[in-house]
Amino acid sequence: MHLKQLSVDGFRCFGEQFKIVFGSGLNVIVGENGAGKTAIINAIRQLFQDSESGRYSVTNDDFYCAFEAGAQQASYFAITANFGDLGTREKISLLPWTGGSDTAQLNLHVENNEIRGRFRRSLWGGKSKSSQFDPELIDLIHCIYLPPLRDAESKLTNGRQSRVSKLLRALNRKELKECRKENKLHPLEEKIKTFNKELADSKHLSIKGANELIKNHLEQAIGRHFGQNTHIQFAENDFTRIVENLRLLFFPDMSTTDQNLFRTLNQNSLGYNNLLYIASIMAELTLCDNEENEQSLFKILLIEEPEAHLHPQLQIRLLAHLKKVAENETSNVQVIVTTHSTVLASAVDIDSIIHLSKGAAPGATPLRMCGLPQNSKDFINRWLDVTKSNLLFASGVILVEGIAEQMLIPVLAQNVLKDQVEGKKCLADLGVSTINLNGIYFKHFMRLYCNLKGLAGEEDQEGLNIPIRCSGITDLDPPKSKKTKDMNGKVIKEVMINPYDGNIPDGTNHALKLIDTISDSVNARLYVSKYKTLEYDLAMQGANASVMADILVSLWPTKGKIKTGLSRISRMDWTNKSPSMKAYAAHLILKRIDDDNVGKGLFSQVLADKISKNEVLIETPDYIKRSIYWVCSIHCAEEKIND
Repeated sequence: MHLKQLSVDGFRCFGEQFKIVFGSGLNVIVGENGAGKTAIINAIRQLFQDSESGRYSVTNDDFYCAFEAGAQQASYFAITANFGDLGTREKISLLPWTGGSDTAQLNLHVENNEIRGRFRRSLWGGKSKSSQFDPELIDLIHCIYLPPLRDAESKLTNGRQSRVSKLLRALNRKELKECRKENKLHPLEEKIKTFNKELADSKHLSIKGANELIKNHLEQAIGRHFGQNTHIQFAENDFTRIVENLRLLFFPDMSTTDQNLFRTLNQNSLGYNNLLYIASIMAELTLCDNEENEQSLFKILLIEEPEAHLHPQLQIRLLAHLKKVAENETSNVQVIVTTHSTVLASAVDIDSIIHLSKGAAPGATPLRMCGLPQNSKDFINRWLDVTKSNLLFASGVILVEGIAEQMLIPVLAQNVLKDQVEGKKCLADLGVSTINLNGIYFKHFMRLYCNLKGLAGEEDQEGLNIPIRCSGITDLDPPKSKKTKDMNGKVIKEVMINPYDGNIPDGTNHALKLIDTISDSVNARLYVSKYKTLEYDLAMQGANASVMADILVSLWPTKGKIKTGLSRISRMDWTNKSPSMKAYAAHLILKRIDDDNVGKGLFSQVLADKISKNEVLIETPDYIKRSIYWVCSIHCAEEKIND
């Protein structure tokens, strides 16, 4: 059994009906701030009695209100949870919720009409609101919520809400029930009772004497008629009171058995206390119930930002353990996590990821439902590292094939976006991330944003898409030379090709076949260099060649013909030079950038730094402008370029 779908209407940021589909096991909800991650968690909490934080009471802020002048709050909010994969026992127990179907349904309707500090709630199971509802069925679903800023230390220390006491009560539930039925003490209570008797009778500790002194002074002060008898003992005899006084101690070495070495939790780090707290939760949730001891049909663990106070390695290990527990059929636990951590997003299988996009109508896209073929899933899982996982938290994505584009596109965008969007000066202001694929692997990643169809040898993709804009920037990669062969196939002449207008051969980049496939999609586009590669096309644009050559002069390590040639290019005015001359200069510039003495990474870093500091002026090629305008939804500027 698991929570299969949640529908929300009029609650918090969801003004219109919002639906999110969950998988069994581990679910990791990602997305930018304001997309609704916390609202989803709070919607689930509205339905159940959270054993950690109690019931989530309705407040005025829970009713949707648009961010517009004079906007009115929603008159109600409604939440519906559907549970799937019901076993025989779940179908019988939740029969009023299923109506004989394979899905159980729980509904909540809250009117925005506060009376004496409370809002009117209607909670019912099944499709009919008039059906009889048994509140005890709610208790069969065990829900635990861990907030993002949790005070782990206070939860682990002794007291009424101690995690240790809750775990011990759960472990001893069956035995306590049998003892109460037979009207006898639990073995722990018996031991404490015996210990207290020995303590009270001890002559060496003077406890008996202290007790007599208190009684005597009390009798002398108010007399025997009004006085009270006293008894000094170590602890309560009741099991619950006993375990509530137990403390959890720690030692930073799993191998130690010396009890004298252990320390109190206030001496531990925030991160490790957080892990101890989560471990105690998992210990309780994974207890193997049996027919006599079963307290829940299903357990759901809600964790906001499990990465709190944890370094990357611990984040990954914790997530791996959560996944293991969630996939263990005997524990029957579903885990729903929200995170801003690119570490966690990159560590989890994409089938466990649910992407949230914000906007006028927020949407949830489970990546397992994108219709990706297995080879694309495998590829993305291998390549979705900490930097690439930024695409899951962005409002828009630009996919590039190398380090040069990754460095240069953001700084070029600063000039492209100038005066286009009020108050937005760069891609970061618009929430757009530039993702380096380290190759021409656009096909695998773009499947997340559009359905690829008509590709030779591949089945058409049918699935959901992440509803944000994704543009790819790639190179034309035409042949480097043209070869003439004799009748025997022997090369007799080879001429270098330096593309320019009127002399641009077809590209060899296999990613080019995606252009027509995705051109009609809502969310994806692929933009290709006009001539050859990014560096070549930059050199062909305006007077960029002199700027680029000047940087190469500063980076070239030796004096000689190469440096002299670059200096000559840097001093020339390329504004009105012929296309063929520009092409030859672009060829030389690209050749020196590719040389081991410089390299694309170093050159791009220096050029990007000079552009960002306004030390040089660089004209941006049209294909890059179109990509930036499109991903940022600046239609008028893009149409002007296309014209």
